[in-house]
Amino acid sequence: MIRYLEEQEKQNIRELYEQCFPEDTKAYTDYFLNQRLKNSYVAVNEEKGQIISGLHLIPKNVIVGKIKSRILYIYGVCTDIVYRNKGYMKNMFAQVLDDMYQDKEPFTYIIPSNEVNADIYRSLGFSFVMDKQETKPEVHRRKPIHTLISRKAEKSDLVRLSIFAQTYTEKYYDVTLCRDVDYFRKMMELIEVEGGFIEIYIENKVIVGYRIWLDDEVLEEVLDESIQSTMSWLEPKGKPYVMARIVNLKNLVRRMNVYGSGEALINLSDSMIQENNGLHKVSFEKGIMTIDKVKDGEQNNLPVIDLTIGELTSHIFGYKIIEGLPKICSENGFYINDYV
Repeated sequence: MIRYLEEQEKQNIRELYEQCFPEDTKAYTDYFLNQRLKNSYVAVNEEKGQIISGLHLIPKNVIVGKIKSRILYIYGVCTDIVYRNKGYMKNMFAQVLDDMYQDKEPFTYIIPSNEVNADIYRSLGFSFVMDKQETKPEVHRRKPIHTLISRKAEKSDLVRLSIFAQTYTEKYYDVTLCRDVDYFRKMMELIEVEGGFIEIYIENKVIVGYRIWLDDEVLEEVLDESIQSTMSWLEPKGKPYVMARIVNLKNLVRRMNVYGSGEALINLSDSMIQENNGLHKVSFEKGIMTIDKVKDGEQNNLPVIDLTIGELTSHIFGYKIIEGLPKICSENGFYINDYV
């Protein structure tokens, strides 16, 4: 039976979580289960009263286009080793995605731990939408010039830090986490558990950049354009990192800006959300895009573009552009560099 755990039941996921993620420290597991489940959803598949698989849906504040939206981040996908490769997780994803569709969630995202898991998520309609840049070797990291101060952030810096982060990321990215004070407060809580820190750059008493360090790697780097080219400690190219999936297509496109004008026909296939299947007419003009299902005889002689939901997801978020469709996100316009 697939269901969502009640608040008082959420700790029942601990045994399965610890079995599936033995690499997590006890301190991190305690933090995640005690602090981050409070406002999250835990979906489980049970058999004879035993939890045999589960996943966590963590609400995130995300700027989509210019609209602040609540987006569900799928985290901690786990199945008891005895019950793997038997379709339990696929059935749970089918239920969870259908629930999201009914709730008009625009999209969801997940960060696969390896390529094997990425292939599983591809079969469920997910596709990569963002790469993560690796940290440069220490020998190639340039030190600040004398007018640029570098130090660890303190709690008293969080308001100024959030103002800088939101101003920069919302200017340069089409889809990005809302980096408000609460975002950095939770990040500091995580850092205390994992042993990282937030490094900030200050010039003339103004914050002009920051890095979040975890496990001796840069989790997130945001630098003002005045120091970006000289002070970035990230390699130019990255590796696939975040996967996303369109859930409710109409609710997604109404939030997005679009370039150009015109029309297109899409024959969309989605193995998990049946309502997304079929022929759709896309109309775009003056920054606005609409998408509607097409009935027989209403094709208007436009060429039909056959797409999977994963291919359309990659296009909308600017990762792999499809000729004949409007440009929506710029290249590298999706920036959700999440952890938990």
